[in-house]
Amino acid sequence: MKGLAHAFCAAGVVAALALAPAPVTAQGAPTPATGRSYVTVVRLKPDMVDTWIALQKNEVIPAQKKAGVTSRIALVTAVGNSFEYVMITPFPLWAAMDGDSPLVRGLGKDGAAALNTKLRRCILTQQTYMTTRADSLSVAGTDDMVWRQVIRKVVPGKMDELRTFVRDSITPVMKRAAAAGRIAGYTFAVRGVGAPSGELTTNTLYKNFAAMDEGDPLVIGAGL
Repeated sequence: MKGLAHAFCAAGVVAALALAPAPVTAQGAPTPATGRSYVTVVRLKPDMVDTWIALQKNEVIPAQKKAGVTSRIALVTAVGNSFEYVMITPFPLWAAMDGDSPLVRGLGKDGAAALNTKLRRCILTQQTYMTTRADSLSVAGTDDMVWRQVIRKVVPGKMDELRTFVRDSITPVMKRAAAAGRIAGYTFAVRGVGAPSGELTTNTLYKNFAAMDEGDPLVIGAGL
């Protein structure tokens, strides 16, 4: 356990969030099909949340589908920053940034500009970054309704050591927890361009909040 304590805890936990699906998901896939994703985090003006959700449902998602976007996950923060939403879109190729954005492809330049103006009126802050999921360290899941997300800062030079520890000691426990029905899945991902260097994200997936009352699957699985 020393490797975990050193790699995970020396810089402390940056953020811990409980996330639940928002009613703005383009498709029902619980995880992107590719390891790399484009993540957008928005904090909304409290009085504009309903307007933003309506825009997502009625204008953004239809335009994205028309442009060929096949899936997108939308989450709302339940414990953490209020009025915060997270969108996760598969991003297999950097070449996607060489052309027009999905909104421009779906609506044209004028239509996209008009929609973006309406969206900006709803937003307090927005951040985008890349993240790459390590499938070998994750446990595939379906039907997840709640994500418990933790962002950690890894001690410089310790990422490989940490990956080895997770592979040998964390992922096997999470697989057993998923097989026993205590969790719906588990993901390990490294945050990339747009995020601070050396950060990683773990998501423990649950079918509902009540499933979290059984306790930490790592503690249960380790018999601690």
